[in-house]
Amino acid sequence: FPKEQIIKKDWTGVNIRQESQQISPKREDSIQFKIISDLKDGDYDLIYDDDYSGEIADIITVKQYEEYINIQLYHLKFASTGRVARLVDDLYEVCGQAVKSVNWKFKESKEFFEHLLRRETKKKKGKSCSRIELGCKEKIVYFKDIARKGYPVEFEIFIVQPGLPATNPSDEQLSLLAVVNSYLKGKGGITLTVIGS
Repeated sequence: FPKEQIIKKDWTGVNIRQESQQISPKREDSIQFKIISDLKDGDYDLIYDDDYSGEIADIITVKQYEEYINIQLYHLKFASTGRVARLVDDLYEVCGQAVKSVNWKFKESKEFFEHLLRRETKKKKGKSCSRIELGCKEKIVYFKDIARKGYPVEFEIFIVQPGLPATNPSDEQLSLLAVVNSYLKGKGGITLTVIGS
């Protein structure tokens, strides 16, 4: 995988060992909270926290264009040592999640949005909140309806690992990312974006 394609992100103020923003209060020093906050500065119709068991991805964005719906799947992983390191172990699980999520391209699009509607309330240990970070439930229903009628859907997949050094990754890390990139393109025609430090 070309190391110059790894996006170098500033993680100042983030505990890179803390992956999930959890529920209440949200962990503002988490990787997930940081990515969602940055995405809110972008142009999306929906930003959705799909974290926890049964997830499609840790974060999902949806944007409708004139000719298609763009869906971005963000797979996050914490840095096991809490620092930037050239550890291929920090990539195995998140790469596996990225590969697995390709299957959503081959399901009926309405299933994707039904998943979001079914899981809209995030629950854990007696706490709950909406998973919708931007947009509303009615917007998901709208997307489900137009997807059911054949409106085209395109996917992009993101791997986010703050422990990955963008300027100096190991050969093992680049080789693993190359395999994932090749699989995503070959199996689903899906673009992979990698975000490190």
